[in-house]
Amino acid sequence: MKKLVMTVVLSLMTAAALSSCVSAVQVHDKNYLRAVSVDGKNEKQLTFTFFTEKSSVITASGEDITSAQKLAELKSGKDIFTGYTELIILGDGSGSETLKFMLNEWKVSPSCLIVYGENGKEILEEESAETLVNSVKRAMEQGKAPECDIITVLGELLDEDGTADVPIITSDGAAGCRTIK
Repeated sequence: MKKLVMTVVLSLMTAAALSSCVSAVQVHDKNYLRAVSVDGKNEKQLTFTFFTEKSSVITASGEDITSAQKLAELKSGKDIFTGYTELIILGDGSGSETLKFMLNEWKVSPSCLIVYGENGKEILEEESAETLVNSVKRAMEQGKAPECDIITVLGELLDEDGTADVPIITSDGAAGCRTIK
């Protein structure tokens, strides 16, 4: 009886080990999103930049965020993983609905920074996402910018007045504040 139980256990362990190897996703099979700019009211234009050695920026438009993301995935040839996103640059036409989508659907990190930028596409093409993130963090540390993680900003947007103050970002870094709805 003991021998039969051991045989069954070993068979199950072998089957589990073999099946997990077949479906494993490799790190290089995905693009890991570092920063994104979102612009547009009716049609969304998204500009993506990733955690890669080379500076890769992809811009895609669609009727909504999901369709723009799908187009960007087609352009890059890889799925986009959004869970490590560090920075979201909001343009005109983006606000609480966009951030709710990013938090609930994209599952961005609660520490993801939210800023306003009129030309998010150009900002991400001109400056590295790492430099932009560090600039915002430094501005917050120095008291020149409000707390702007996605949880804080969404909390303010969902309050009675429905507004939140976020840093304005340019290719020169964080400068000033803007109230968003």
